[in-house]
This record gives sequence, C-alpha cells and structure tokens, in this order.
Amino acid sequence: MTTMDPRQAQVDQVAQVPLTDERRQRLREMIGDELDAAWLYDRLAGISEPQPAKVLRGMADSERQHADHWIKLLGDEPTPVESHRPSFKVRLVALQARIWGVGFVISQLRREELIDIQKYVSDPDSGDLADEEREHRATLAELAPQFGAVGAVGEGHSGVGSHGASTFRAALFGLNDGVVSNLALIAGVAGVAIGSEAVLVAGIGGWLAGAFSMAAGEYISVRSQSEVLQRQIAMERDEVLLDPAEERSELVSIYRAKGLSSELAEQVADELSQKPDALIDTMVREELGLDPEGLGDPWRAAVGSFTAFSLGALIPLIPFLVWHAAGWNVDYWALIAGVVASMVTLAVAGLFTSLVTSRNPLYSASRSVFVGILAAGVTFAVGSALPFDL
Repeated sequence: MTTMDPRQAQVDQVAQVPLTDERRQRLREMIGDELDAAWLYDRLAGISEPQPAKVLRGMADSERQHADHWIKLLGDEPTPVESHRPSFKVRLVALQARIWGVGFVISQLRREELIDIQKYVSDPDSGDLADEEREHRATLAELAPQFGAVGAVGEGHSGVGSHGASTFRAALFGLNDGVVSNLALIAGVAGVAIGSEAVLVAGIGGWLAGAFSMAAGEYISVRSQSEVLQRQIAMERDEVLLDPAEERSELVSIYRAKGLSSELAEQVADELSQKPDALIDTMVREELGLDPEGLGDPWRAAVGSFTAFSLGALIPLIPFLVWHAAGWNVDYWALIAGVVASMVTLAVAGLFTSLVTSRNPLYSASRSVFVGILAAGVTFAVGSALPFDL
C-alpha cells in the first residue's frame, strides 16, 4: 500500500505567476481546498480502523503541506490556517461517511483528487503537488477493499462503493420526483377547491398512482434491459465456444485498436484463449461493452422506485392528512404547511445531490427549491383560473 510521507514544502519559493489580486484570491481558494481536504481526511480517520486511519491521517498531513506550499507563495500576507472553517460541502461528505461508511464516499474522494490534479498540472507554481495528488488517488483505491468497496472503486468502476452511490442517486431522484409531482398536483387541485376533500383525494391518488407507475415502469425497464443483455451475453458465449479462433482474432483487433502492439495483443489473446470463461467475460466487456455482474435486479429496482417516490409524495400530503384527522377545515394553512415541508425536503435533497454532481451545495439546494415552487405556483395558478366549483 502507498504510504503517505508528506514532503516538506520548499522554503524558498519564487512565484512564477504574478501576484495580482486575482491570483491572490485564487491562492486563498486553493489553500482553503487543501485545508478542507485535510479536515475531511482527519474526520474519516476518526471513524476508521487503526491501519487505514493511519494512512488517512498521513494524507491529511500531506494536504496541510500542500496548503503550506500555497501559503508561502502569498508571502507575508496573513492566512488564518488555525481558524479555518471547513466548507459545507466537505461537512456533507463527512456526514455521508459517518452514516453509510467511508467506502460509500471513496469514489467521490478520488474524483475530487482528480480535480486537484487537473488544477495543479496547469499551474506553474504547483511543483510536485500534482504527483502527490496522484498518490492520494492511488492510496484511496488501495484502501477501498478495507472499507467494503470491493474491487477498483472509481468513476465508472463497479463495486460496493459505486453501487451504493448509484442506489443513493436513484433514491434522491425518486424522492425529488415524488415531492415535486405530488406537490404540483395538490396545489393544482387546491387552486380549484381548497376547502374540499378533493385535495386530499387527489394527493392520495397522486401518491399511489405515481409510486405504482414508477415501480412498474422501473421493473419493466430493468427486466427488459436485463433480458436483452443476457441474450447478447449468451450469443457471445456461443461464439466463443463454437468459433474460438474467430473470437481470438476479434480480441486481437480490439487490443490493437486500444494501442497495444501486435505482439502484446497476440500474447494477451493467446493467454485468454486458454481459459474459455475468462475469454467469454473479456469479450462481453470489450466487444459488447457490458458488465455481466451489473445487469440489475428488476424487483429491487421496482421496490426502490416505489419507496423513494412514496417518501417524496407523502411530504406535501401529510399536512392535509393531519388536518383531516384532527377534524380541521382543510384550508390554505394546510397548503402552506405542505409547501414549506416540501421546500425543506427539496433543499436537503439538493444539498445531498451536490455531492453526486459536484455542484455548489447552495446552488443545488436553491435550484431544487426553485423548481418545486415554480411547479406548485404554476399548477395552483392554473387551478385557480379554471371555472369549476367543487
């Protein structure tokens, strides 16, 4: 495993990029990013077993050395390192790790390290920082199995960590769909007849209809896709078993196209041809671009969609259920309570969505809230304009 021995920052640094006001601001931002990373790795170490915790603390020390590198370039300008407050984004990542485990966030951590590499490669003053960030990415990949993220965990790779992230994304999007669609339906009917039980009936109907339709659609989609992929895999298996020479030739062509020399491509194809199962798996992945282990479970997808949508759809509906159960008149206060609860839910969902999209957390939260308000406002206005009296 790669061990993190933080290098001492250069004592005598000469800035190659002129220290304009814009550059100084950029340096402060990079210092903040490095201190955020150090804070996060320290927190992750605090919830890890002794061996990976030691590595994570080494990475935190390395990030602080990176911050020192940029601080020295600022010269005598004061930098409040000790009073640094971690950003809201890294606090959310730490919360996710505490709830679902460190393995759940490793893929995102590797993506953030990649972003740092991209920044430093193009910065003349970065020194060896890009190489050290590459070491961090490699270390995170090596740590992945210890946190339950089996296999190569990263962008586009399979494993417990990435599968969990995929499930998390689906749950977030299903929750958003449930909140926005049912809030819009309830607001639209409320615009027509706020004092009628039609609003409550519409909310319940929207919840059940939406949840079951989402579940049915997801089941059919995943089931159909799985059947198609299984058929393609079966055909590839038949081709490998019945005409191995042709499949070997195709594999050589694939590896040649990827840039391997003829000799190496031939050698790899020869070795794989000695193991039919390995050759089948390789052809499925390389020729068809499929992951045999990632076909998906239609029932699991259906239940997940139903649950996520239901959780969201119930948020704007609950105040109306409470008003009805208490024998109160279902008026605009129930609608206001439903809108407020929905906006809070959308804001929280937007914050967590930012961890998946790498967008600014406040931007993601504000966007989710704006979309929800817009949908509810438009449908309420349309409902109010309709010439009906229920």
